[in-house]
This record gives sequence, structure tokens and C-alpha cells, in this order.
Amino acid sequence: MASGVRWKSKEKAAVALEEPISSLYKAMQEWEPLEALLVHTSVVLTIDISKAQIFSRACFGVRREVAMASHNSASAASARSSRLLEEIDEPEASVMWQLGMEEAFFLASHLGCISIYRHGRQGRETMCKEEVWRCMQFSNPDFGYLYIVCAHLRAKHWVVRSGIQYGAHFMAYRHHPEFVHSDYSVIVMVEGQEERMKTWTEVAGNNRLCRSVAKTQLLFHIIPKCEEIDMSSPSCQEAFTVEAVEVRRWLPEKNREESDQTILPSSDQAST
Repeated sequence: MASGVRWKSKEKAAVALEEPISSLYKAMQEWEPLEALLVHTSVVLTIDISKAQIFSRACFGVRREVAMASHNSASAASARSSRLLEEIDEPEASVMWQLGMEEAFFLASHLGCISIYRHGRQGRETMCKEEVWRCMQFSNPDFGYLYIVCAHLRAKHWVVRSGIQYGAHFMAYRHHPEFVHSDYSVIVMVEGQEERMKTWTEVAGNNRLCRSVAKTQLLFHIIPKCEEIDMSSPSCQEAFTVEAVEVRRWLPEKNREESDQTILPSSDQAST
């Protein structure tokens, strides 16, 4: 087993090591692109059980149960979403799957295993990557920055999940969360914008939280290479540099050189 990996059990470590994330990515890249519908801030698709299992093992999305909202409590937006979802056929031996925006764009652009469409004025419209990016950026102005970090980690075969329960943007795992505990609590910081972690109080508080749950705080600095960057296109990713910084507590007793002990005065010397 790799050094530092916090497996939940030896049995689960053996299962995970037999099927690394890279092998799951390779399997998905061999698929014909699956059609997926963009609905507000998520992407949904119908897939057969075998593909759903691969999505699940690679930690992309969750299974979704379709339920029509009641007349009395549903908002116009949720009712429209329900109507759109009803248009997706779910044959036997298939399930409906829901993806977040960052993971959906990664599957579409990096692995090429899904094709995203929407319902427009002309009916069903297949979207190019630029259109998908613009829609997601419109839904969440921070999408571009979050995607840059998510894609950076995913491309290195880290599993990325929401970090909201730890006050972070993401949690990073070496493998499926069922097999291993997360290593990092990830916070995204964009240079030139209002950033988190500006005060010592916030740094110390987040670091103490991470230590209490055995995580390491990982700060991703998104640094623009020029002043004006158009965030409406996925090509904007090339206009940024990404730097990752681990925040760890410094413990003198663990970092002190043994030779330091030799220069301390002895009790006899101190008394003279």
C-alpha cells in the first residue's frame, strides 16, 4: 500500500488497488458519448446499470429518483425541471444519473464520454463545449475557477467531492470514499479577488478544524497571467497558473535538529 494512505480496512485497500481510478477513466473513454441533459445547475442522463456502476466506482455523480413536485408546493422552476426530466426515458435495466457541473464538464471535455444537450426554442439542441461552459459560468460565476482546480485534481486521478461539510470547496481522496479517508480539505483562492484565508484567525481556525478530522488543508491559488481574461470560454484555463500550498502546523519538537541539544548549556554551566 502507498505510504500515507489512510485505508478504511485492509480488505478495502485490496479492492481499490485492483481497480485504480486510471483504469476506470480508460473504460469511460472507450464509450460512445452518452447523451446528457443540462438542467439548471446539474446534468442528468439515463445509463445502463453497468455504466452506472463505473460512474459510481469513479465517484462521478449520484443516482436520481424522479418525483413530480406537488401543485401546491412546487415553484415554477422545480416544476419545469420535473417536466424536463420526464422527457428522459428510463428503460428497464437503466437508471437516471445526476452530475454536478464541474464533474459533468470534465466527463465531456477531458474524457469525452458524455455529450450535453438542452431544450431550446428550436427543441433539442446539442451543445458544444463553449456553450456548455457559458451556461455553467452563467449559473455560477465561480464555476470557471472551481473547474480549474477540480480538473487539475481529477486529471491526477484524485477523487473530488464537495467539501461543504468541512467549510471547504472540495475534499480530495486518493480513491473512492468507501475505501479511503480523504487526505485534503481544498480551498480555491483567486488572486486579485476577495479571497478567503486573509486573516490569521481564519487560517488558524480552518487548520484546527482540519487537524481535528485528520485532514491537511490545501490552498489552490489561481493566478492570472494577464489583466483581462474572458471567462466565457473554456480556453480561459490557459490564462491561469495554478499553485497548490499545503498548510501544516509547525511543531518544534518534530523539526528540531538533534545537534541543537548539544549547544544548550548544561545544568553545571548554567549555574556558573
